[in-house]
Amino acid sequence: MMIWYFIVIVNGVIPLFSSCTSTAELIKKLPGQPDGVSFKQHSGYITTDTRRGHALFYYFVEADARDPLSYPLTLWFNGGPGCSSLGFGAFEEHGPFRPAGDGGLTKNEFSWNKVSNMLYVESPIGVGFSYSNTTSDYVNWTDADTARANMQFLLGWYKEYPDYRDSDLYLSGESYAGHYVPQLAALVLDYNKQSHGKPIKLKAIALGNPLLDLRLSVDGATFLWSHGVISDETLKLKETVCNDSRHWTELIHHKISKECAGVLERQMEELGNFTDPGDVLAPYCFSGTAAMQSASSSAWDAYHAKLARRMVLTDPCLGDYIFSYLNNPQVQKALHANTTKLPSVWQFCSGLLSYHNVDIGIDITPLLSALIKKHLRVLLFSGDQDSKIPLTQTRIIANMIARELKFTSLGKYAPWYNKKQVGGWTESFGRSRKGKNATHLTFATVRGAAHEVPYTSPEQALTLFKAFLKGSSLPKVPLKN
Repeated sequence: MMIWYFIVIVNGVIPLFSSCTSTAELIKKLPGQPDGVSFKQHSGYITTDTRRGHALFYYFVEADARDPLSYPLTLWFNGGPGCSSLGFGAFEEHGPFRPAGDGGLTKNEFSWNKVSNMLYVESPIGVGFSYSNTTSDYVNWTDADTARANMQFLLGWYKEYPDYRDSDLYLSGESYAGHYVPQLAALVLDYNKQSHGKPIKLKAIALGNPLLDLRLSVDGATFLWSHGVISDETLKLKETVCNDSRHWTELIHHKISKECAGVLERQMEELGNFTDPGDVLAPYCFSGTAAMQSASSSAWDAYHAKLARRMVLTDPCLGDYIFSYLNNPQVQKALHANTTKLPSVWQFCSGLLSYHNVDIGIDITPLLSALIKKHLRVLLFSGDQDSKIPLTQTRIIANMIARELKFTSLGKYAPWYNKKQVGGWTESFGRSRKGKNATHLTFATVRGAAHEVPYTSPEQALTLFKAFLKGSSLPKVPLKN
């Protein structure tokens, strides 16, 4: 997904929408849904600001189990800022279904609802099907606005689904959710401290390829060079003329030198048109290109299917299928979505939202340290083929936090296993309590995974997620026959 994606909304152009109240809608059946689905699905809107007409759209998938209430609840956010958790998280990554090229749905055998109730929210306003009646609110939206709205969403959702109020809660997300999730977690802990009612049972947070500290997180030049994507000379120019952290800081303040712009153009030329910075191994989807006009659709479908089998990746055109599926009026009707008739089509990222640039530069690491001090367990995980927020940078941050908190390493940096294969590498940090090791912070890589880990490595991601929910170590030995 695009990490930095901004649009300008001109006041007065977008009409006001009608009001929408909180809903708790059962989905009877999604168009193209396979037979034999036993778990329930719900979707609708939660109003987060009645006065200004803010409403966030959600998709809730109950655990695929006889007694869903005996399973935890996981709230998932995608990044951007301004990218859809419905399109990415639910339908591209770890939801129960993935759209197919024929307009139907296929089962995801590694869906996270096998081990947790999954709640996806399109946040903030202006993302996906979420909206505001006050169009001026789409401009210069901030992290603080997002955190407050997400907290209101959670409280409002609990009112609609009171049976889940006693469930253990886990917060998770990726990319710019490195801002969203810790800031929401802090508000939840403050709510528990001030509330005289039931506390929210927040247990842990997990962040995939997260933006935590702009000065460190986005420095991908060495990663690209080590993968043969950019030349020695370009690496040197990136490190001297405009390193990534300084470049993004300059971009936020609308200041970038002509020399740096030239280096960035050189890097893009070497990267090429068919390489995704979020996954340097990803094959390219040709369905929307001019090449599609000179070949039959079935020929390209067969080509993409072969790519997926050979490279053990999902169909590279999955994003196109999701876009078409979620813009299908029958699908929107089944999802109880777009009830206010938004002025534009559903989009993966940003849509109507224009985020406040400066907030991207907020350093989240002190907040993570503060949350850990309050005994909140944290998992940082990274797909090892992502150059947007490389594993090297997240590992540096994890080690910095461990040193600042005076944690010790609870075992050497070592491989973890998904069945018989290496799933990635991991290290946990904490301190001993009464002779027992207590893990507070874990860093893990996922082998062969992209910026969106569950998209390219769904089985390994599910193994990682199971361990996260249990609070256990990742498997350190391969599974025997």
